[in-house]
Amino acid sequence: MAKALGQRRLGAVLEAVILEMLDEARQAYPRIQDPEDSEGLHDFRVALRRLRSTIKEFGDQQGFAIDKALLRQLTALARATNDARDGEVMLAWLDSVAESTGAPERGAIGWWRERLAAQVEQEYASIDASVAGFPLLDTRLREAAGKAARKDKGKDSKKKDKKKGSNKAGKEPRFGDASAQVLARLGECWLEELAAVKGREEEETLHRPRITGKRLRYLLRPWREQGEVFAELEEELKTFQDAFGDLHDDLVRGDVLTTAALLHTEEETLDRLEAALEQASPRATAPRHLRGFMLLHAYHEAQTEQNLKRVQALCRKPRLERLEARLNEAVARMKAPQ
Repeated sequence: MAKALGQRRLGAVLEAVILEMLDEARQAYPRIQDPEDSEGLHDFRVALRRLRSTIKEFGDQQGFAIDKALLRQLTALARATNDARDGEVMLAWLDSVAESTGAPERGAIGWWRERLAAQVEQEYASIDASVAGFPLLDTRLREAAGKAARKDKGKDSKKKDKKKGSNKAGKEPRFGDASAQVLARLGECWLEELAAVKGREEEETLHRPRITGKRLRYLLRPWREQGEVFAELEEELKTFQDAFGDLHDDLVRGDVLTTAALLHTEEETLDRLEAALEQASPRATAPRHLRGFMLLHAYHEAQTEQNLKRVQALCRKPRLERLEARLNEAVARMKAPQ
């Protein structure tokens, strides 16, 4: 009979988890350049983020180690896809807004979309060189995970030959104990970050919980089928992640929107200055889409405020206390004999 997840060797479970995520990245990899597949790059990036988070979270645990050089390569590969994916997300937002706004906004969107689409196309062209090294990195990570797991299995076999009670300090942890240790650490950090959320004055306080929440979800992924407490906690985490993710997109988009409006104004002004040289009595008029950008900015600000209130509602004390109880229950279940 197979051992319960929590009682299995850390190295063996992590090897399986890493191989699963590498399989997901490998399946998404050829889809990146498929113009008919809008989610190929997203799926590739998610697999890389999960993989990187898993390796980092358990990196200080006795019983498993991946060369830091491989982790740095993985990080660099994920970052190389940032601009293309950010552009895709921006284009999707513009398309959604165009369906519910007036003619001035649609004019500004059309002007902006034409330039942004060309920029995203260029980013995709540059991705080829950046991600070309993935197949080799994939192979090396698979080999590293396998070696680490086999090495730890060998250590366990040697320990069985020793007298009972000897060398307890060097014993490789079970996956349940190691996961509980990481969950307790991340959970405490996350609750502190959530309690610090106030308003938009300090955007960093709105950024940190989103990242830590993702790390927690990645950690819980192997535990999805191990009991109701894990399924419920993961669903709760998704609620927080969705809210913080939407707000984060809003905050980033606000700066990009301002930059686009300034670019439009500059471009129009330069064109009109040049045209004025050929006109007997030039007239000064506002840039064509300035009103559209102003209305688009107002629409965006209203959306941002709505998402901020959504985040603030999630961070109220009673909800955080219930969340803390669920995290503690999950930690206890991970540690419990199964």
